[in-house]
Amino acid sequence: MSSYPSPNDLCSDCGSQIEPHAGEARCPACFDNYLYDLDVGFLDSYRRFGCRSRLIVAETCLRGLALESPEHRKVLAMTIFEQYVLAMTDLAGLFHAFGRRREAPIVRSFLEFKLDARTSMAFFDAVRGVNDAELCGALDLPLPAEVAASCRHLDREDAYSLSVAIHHLLQDLRKVTAQGESGALALAQMSGQVGGAVIAADAKWLNGAAADLTPDQVALLVLDSRRRSLFVQGLTAEEGAMGQVVDAIDTATRAASNLIYAYLQTNGL
Repeated sequence: MSSYPSPNDLCSDCGSQIEPHAGEARCPACFDNYLYDLDVGFLDSYRRFGCRSRLIVAETCLRGLALESPEHRKVLAMTIFEQYVLAMTDLAGLFHAFGRRREAPIVRSFLEFKLDARTSMAFFDAVRGVNDAELCGALDLPLPAEVAASCRHLDREDAYSLSVAIHHLLQDLRKVTAQGESGALALAQMSGQVGGAVIAADAKWLNGAAADLTPDQVALLVLDSRRRSLFVQGLTAEEGAMGQVVDAIDTATRAASNLIYAYLQTNGL
C-alpha cells in the first residue's frame, strides 16, 4: 500500500473545489487570507533582521578591503556592489507592496517583486513625482508634524519616535531616488547584470576589448547574445568609492526599516 497521501480537490480551509493536490492546499482567497494574517509578523521580523542583512554583509566586506590582496579586494568590492542592488531592490519591493496592500498581502507582493526597467522607473517616479504630503498619503502615513493628532493611541515618546522615523523616511526616499530616470534605468541594468555575474581580475585576455580597464577595477563580464558581443564593465575596488556605496546601502536599509516601523506604529500593530 502506498504511503503517499491520497489526492483530493478541496481547499484545506474552506472546502471549496480547487485543483487536485496531495496534503494541504488553499484556494486563492484562503491563501490570501492566510498571508494577510502573516503580514505584521513578517514585517516586524524583516525590519529587525532581514533588511539589515545587506548592510551587515557590505560593512564586513568594506572592513576587509584594507587587509586583503588586490584580487581579493575586487571580489569584496563586487559583493558590496551586489548588496547595494539587493538593498535597493528590497526597498523598491517594499514600496510596491505597501502601495498594493489593499489589493494583495504585503508579504506576497514583496516576495513576488522583480526589479526591471518598468518597476524601477515606477518606484523612482512614485517618489519624485509627488510632494511629502502626497507621498505620506500614498503610504497611509501622517506627516511628521501631524503624528500627535493622527496617532492618539501613541504616548508622547512613541509619537515623537514615529515623527522622527517618518521625517528620515522622506529624506532617505528622496536621497535614493535623487538621480531620477537615469538612476532608475541604471539600477535596473545593474540588477540584470549583477545577479550571477562572472567577474575577472583583469581583461587582458580580451585582446584589447577592455583597454580602458584600470588596475584597481574588477571586470564584470556581460554577454549580449543578440549583438553577439562580450562586454566588459569596470567596477572600482577603491576603498573610498566602496565606502560611498556602503553609505548608499545604509540609506536604503534605513528607509526600509523606517517605512515598516512607521506603518506598524501608525496602525497600532
